[in-house]
Amino acid sequence: MRKIILIKIAVLAFVLAIGISFFPKSGMQTVNSQTKKALKGLSEIKDYKTWTKVNDEPQHVFSRLAGLCRSPSPEEIEMDDKDVHNDKYINVFVNSLGETEMMTKKRPQFPKGTVIVKEKLATAESTSPELLTVMIKRKKGFNPENGNWEYMTVNGEATEVTAKGKLENCMACHAVEKSTDFVSRRYYFPEKIAEKLK
Repeated sequence: MRKIILIKIAVLAFVLAIGISFFPKSGMQTVNSQTKKALKGLSEIKDYKTWTKVNDEPQHVFSRLAGLCRSPSPEEIEMDDKDVHNDKYINVFVNSLGETEMMTKKRPQFPKGTVIVKEKLATAESTSPELLTVMIKRKKGFNPENGNWEYMTVNGEATEVTAKGKLENCMACHAVEKSTDFVSRRYYFPEKIAEKLK
């Protein structure tokens, strides 16, 4: 009887050992995969403050509903509520790959690898952003309906990716900017600069 009990204990220990070695590995692979993606996103923007700053002064972003001469629809209110930039100030930076298109072209076509970072500031005097929103131009076929842009939100310290991918709210906002490769520059440039774009 004692021999049977020892065999059962040995079998149970063996099953537990296999289970313990299998499940953490499986979980670790998922965590590592997510961590790698997040770290890649952070590495793509790590030096963004050294890039070309698109606007000289922080630009105020008003609610899209402020100019309506009628009551907004429930859908418009919902969309407006989701806009992370409403009634905030922004600074915009572009990496060297996208600089020429951003700064000189009336109808830009940004090359793969272009990265655009938008800082969201509470006031015009703020030195620390509350949030970063990022556009990364990916290879052809990544997201053709939205110009092959990947979107990302990052905390203000640029240490944590909070969302990344084909983000619905970002795509809905940028869809109206198809003529400028889904990049809005209306509130980046003063009129005198915008007139010089070729």
